Amino acid sequence: MRSWNFKIIGRLLEVGSGIHFRTVLAWLILFLFIAPVSAQTTKQKKEQLQQQMDKIQKEIKLIQEALKKNEKTKEKSLTEIQTLQAKIKSREKLIGNISSQIGDLDETIDATQQEIDTKTAEVEKMKQHYAAMLRKSYENGQLRSEMAFLLSANSFYDAVRKYNYLVKVADYRRNQAKVIQQHIADLQSKKDTLEDTKHQKENLLVRQTEQKKELETEKKEKDNAVAQLQDKEKKLRKQIEEKNKAAQQLNTRIQAIIEDEIRQAKKKAEELAKKNNTAPPPTEKKEVMPLTPEEQALSKDFTLNKGKLPWPVTKGVIISSFGKHEHPALKGVMIENNGVDIRSEVGADARVVFEGEVVSVFFLPGLQNCVIVKHGEYFTVYSGIESVNVKPNQKVNVKQSLGKLFSDKTDNNFTKVHIEVWKGKEKLDPQLWLAG
Repeated sequence: MRSWNFKIIGRLLEVGSGIHFRTVLAWLILFLFIAPVSAQTTKQKKEQLQQQMDKIQKEIKLIQEALKKNEKTKEKSLTEIQTLQAKIKSREKLIGNISSQIGDLDETIDATQQEIDTKTAEVEKMKQHYAAMLRKSYENGQLRSEMAFLLSANSFYDAVRKYNYLVKVADYRRNQAKVIQQHIADLQSKKDTLEDTKHQKENLLVRQTEQKKELETEKKEKDNAVAQLQDKEKKLRKQIEEKNKAAQQLNTRIQAIIEDEIRQAKKKAEELAKKNNTAPPPTEKKEVMPLTPEEQALSKDFTLNKGKLPWPVTKGVIISSFGKHEHPALKGVMIENNGVDIRSEVGADARVVFEGEVVSVFFLPGLQNCVIVKHGEYFTVYSGIESVNVKPNQKVNVKQSLGKLFSDKTDNNFTKVHIEVWKGKEKLDPQLWLAG
């Protein structure tokens, strides 16, 4: 398309100058350099939305597969409620994604129609200009002038050159309207395509809206499950207390391990400074961990990979996010998550999200085996592991298996991994670090 535009500009440059010529040339330059940029931006946004939609659809499929395994279970559980909530959230994101695509298409169609209207007006002006030119040529006897122009040639070669010039001028005049009309035809074709795509997306939105209505049934199912749990409020509160106790134990253990790592790093740094007869590293802040050049490089790499880290499982969906949330079954009861919980498949492995060194492996009731991996000044924590494949001081690579996840047989073989991200003694939201 771009090479074709250069040919048109070349043709115009051969013809000569003039007010109308400059107008057409300016329009063509605008079409050549601005339109492709706009088209590229629109294409990139469309591709991005499509990728997001594909990802959400995979999430929904994974959740549906997990829920299907529990269809025959009469007694619902908290984990199933969390899974249903994740499905509803994903479905709403999908509908919002499609709505965004339709909105973008509407804007593109409107812009294209305005461009068509502008170029149609330009064609009409060209037609009027061409008709006026013909009338003026007829009134002024331009045919005789052109013959005189040819007969004034000094040689045969000069006559051929003048004839070719007149042919080019005539050709330009005849084809001006055709060039613009061809653009209008292309734009009309583009508009038809957009209208068809918009119709497809609208149909898709209708289908998704219908699916959202179907989710109302699932919401009722969730409400029924919530009611079941509320009837067992005493038992449920006991479970919450046990989980909170386990979470607090994990938090205390993590902080102690990180403090010990900082203490050991400072001790090593001081010993090295004493050995080399150099000044020890500054210790104004107690929580700051001295790092070796290798650890500094690893920390930098970890930071640069924010939002790009692989998930700690091959397939999974987040059912509990970072921070404080209202309990899904008990109103007024808040729960706090120092990481994220990712539901996965029975037999799944927990995987390390970045290269580093295992600093601790321990067991906690209610959380199974826990593994802490150091990445310079960063730490990642994994719990819910039934059998561990690694040991302290072991170097691990990205996506390396840490062990098989625990499947709770009392809860329909529910399988999940709990992951936390720490920078020194600061807790971070793992979802911001994992690839989208």
